[in-house]
Amino acid sequence: WGIQPEWVDDFNRAYPKVTFVDYRTLPIDYNRQDEHDSNGYRVIPLRWSVEIMKTSYVDCMKTKYSMFNQHYMRWKEGAMWQRTEEREKALFDKLGLNIGESYVVINETYQSDHKGHKTIIPDVKARVIKMRTIAGFSMFDWALVLERAKEIHTVSTSLFYMLEMLDLRQPIHLYPRNTDPRFDHIKYLFTKPYVLHYD
Repeated sequence: WGIQPEWVDDFNRAYPKVTFVDYRTLPIDYNRQDEHDSNGYRVIPLRWSVEIMKTSYVDCMKTKYSMFNQHYMRWKEGAMWQRTEEREKALFDKLGLNIGESYVVINETYQSDHKGHKTIIPDVKARVIKMRTIAGFSMFDWALVLERAKEIHTVSTSLFYMLEMLDLRQPIHLYPRNTDPRFDHIKYLFTKPYVLHYD
């Protein structure tokens, strides 16, 4: 599976049954919008599912499945990553957290290049931990920090999929991106009682 080079090690550790590689090493035309064979590879252009299925962007998460006559709610099957307790605990300690401490997690960034930003200022009376890139740790390593948080506040981003996989009971506040102010492209995937904030 071709992905951004900076994610390869983290994804291979999280999903050891899948081989992730630097997308630039594959002889694939990523702009081609049809299923095809290329240099011995079967290419399935999931990123173009909306165009292939002729639906709207709102259905982008559904069409990746409907391309293959599958129900989109199957996305959780096999989606749980292999957790690394030592790395999660090391990040928890690096952030200076203590077991039983009351804190709130805030994630304000989105987009794979981390250039998307939404300022989130919740009215909370607890320590605030802002998610950020920390050398030596991946997004998956934040699982323990997220599980023990009093509340979670995040802009709509891929973190949502992690939250769906974790056994969380605390309030999860979702804030919209400008491109989807009503969460229309993901709300049909919700299985937790999110607190939705609208601009």
